[in-house]
Amino acid sequence: MSYSLYLAHVNDTHSHFEPSLVHFKLNYKGICYRIDAHCGGYAKVANALNLQREQAQQQNIPSLFLHAGDSFQGSLYFSQYKGKANSVLLNLLAPDAMTIGNHEFDLGNSPISQFIGEVEFPILAGNMDLAQESQSKPHPLSPHKNLYHYDNQRKIAQYITKPLFDKQLAIFGITLDQMAKIGCPDHDCLFLNAIETCRATVEHIKRQGINHIIVLSHLGYQGDLQLAEAVSDISVIVGGHSHTLTGDFSAIDIESTGIKQQFVNNCLILQAGKHAESMGLSKLTFNARGRVEKQEGGISLLIDKHWQAYDKHDEPAPQQAKRYIQQFIDNSALFTVVAPCKKIKTLINQQYRPAIDAMRHRIITHLDAPLHHTRLPTEDYPLGSEIAPLVSQGFYLAGQKDREIDFALHNAGGVRVSLKSGPLTQAEICGRLLPFEIQIISYVIKGHDLRLALEGAINNATNNGVTGTGDGSYPYCYHLRFEYDAEQSEGHRITRLEIKKNGKWLAVVADATYRGISSAYTIAGKEGYDNLLNSWDHFEHPQTMSSSFVEFAQAF
Repeated sequence: MSYSLYLAHVNDTHSHFEPSLVHFKLNYKGICYRIDAHCGGYAKVANALNLQREQAQQQNIPSLFLHAGDSFQGSLYFSQYKGKANSVLLNLLAPDAMTIGNHEFDLGNSPISQFIGEVEFPILAGNMDLAQESQSKPHPLSPHKNLYHYDNQRKIAQYITKPLFDKQLAIFGITLDQMAKIGCPDHDCLFLNAIETCRATVEHIKRQGINHIIVLSHLGYQGDLQLAEAVSDISVIVGGHSHTLTGDFSAIDIESTGIKQQFVNNCLILQAGKHAESMGLSKLTFNARGRVEKQEGGISLLIDKHWQAYDKHDEPAPQQAKRYIQQFIDNSALFTVVAPCKKIKTLINQQYRPAIDAMRHRIITHLDAPLHHTRLPTEDYPLGSEIAPLVSQGFYLAGQKDREIDFALHNAGGVRVSLKSGPLTQAEICGRLLPFEIQIISYVIKGHDLRLALEGAINNATNNGVTGTGDGSYPYCYHLRFEYDAEQSEGHRITRLEIKKNGKWLAVVADATYRGISSAYTIAGKEGYDNLLNSWDHFEHPQTMSSSFVEFAQAF
């Protein structure tokens, strides 16, 4: 006997409630045309979802809608409203379940706890261990009845079940077990090994006579491959984190051409890109043993009916080419043409968008020349980023209002774009330049630990003796300068470290103490900054990364 299920899913939506501009390419008569189209947004997701739910209901087939994490961060809407707008809009979409991504923890546990308290659907984080969580803090996670975390008694992930004709379908969530290295969870919130937790949970579910098992994952595509290979009997992994498009998108030469390999160890792996531009819309057919025998549909871009096409000279495409492109869009499974849901569009436009439009029109300063951002120093930019040191200066000046600050330090990955000359708006700063809404924190640290923190960050950024997490850890400073020699032994690669005091550069003394200021992300010891964990006397300033730069840029 076979079992059908309509499955819709999104991931890494990052508060992109409105459509995003997407670029893809199509060839017509030997000419490659670039198509610029607005795709997605929550209003389109809602109508695409409603259409699939109606289709499922007409055919008397069960349906599911799943969110694979990272609803937080990434847009002006999060900068302005934090998790509140996310909870309101996601409640309207009514997912059957959502897992927690790393960006849900960017501001610690309190905002995600409040979010979980506001949403009306299950939050699945089966390898999140809350046994040591303090219940005296303002917003603990464990009291939430709709949070399905690690079950310490049974040593498995808590899971939910859904009816699948005469069978049961089990769903549990797994998130990054290295969360403490890339997110900012509270110290009493632990994350257990993803594969071991999955294996124990699947074995338990199978013993209950349930063969149809979906893992809602925020491990990234490579992590999902490893999970499917290591743990047998998972029917489907619905994933997030790596912004992957599963399926073959080579026909439209999109930035990511998609991942064709979707079946590993008889498990179907799905991931639907990013920013609510696209979503998974599939009809799956299972056998009685829980194996997916057939997938109809897949990941598709929720494209607006109004788009533009240009040749390589930026000349508009002729009518004949435009007719071909429209025909391709209409007939391709890579696209879903759907009108936006009027209710959600109106809500966004009336309740949330006015504040965002005000930010877009508020000019903070004018730049006489462009400012380039590169994470690492290059031949063209031997000092590296032109922007990150200015961001550090903004931290310093903001911090000086409450504490006497000696230096500021920021990681390159916290700055996202270069800046063009001309007007610089609040929206450009908060939405693109510094989109992560993270507090700045000052602290006291010994010179010895500061030296090792800088070395650790550069080692991580350059993979010098370690397998780093990326070049975003490279440090940029204000009132602090250093020299790094990659050939020296570990612990001795910062060959010169100086701090500016009263207009003079002085050597940093190992046993002396200094007050620095950084983002809450960096001070948490992420990505090579481990020695910042040895700091003390932390003070959370009222400004965030972006608001401190807005203040600084106003006097630019």
